[in-house]
Amino acid sequence: MSATELIEHLKALPAREREAFARLFHELEIPSLPVGGKGNGASASGNWPDFGARLKRIYGSKVVPASEAVISYARGDW
Repeated sequence: MSATELIEHLKALPAREREAFARLFHELEIPSLPVGGKGNGASASGNWPDFGARLKRIYGSKVVPASEAVISYARGDW
């Protein structure tokens, strides 16, 4: 359905239904509050998990020598 067709359908609605649609449509424009956020709509860039600690929990202190070779192989560079 094109935007023009949608507008024509909206024009054909009764006034009460147009108002309900407008209210619901404007609610989409309001940014929703993040869970546990401050409510200002800004992204919480400092709340990322510590990926290094997670990897250390999973793999321990294992280190892959020549990891660049592993990455290149995975990319298909070889």
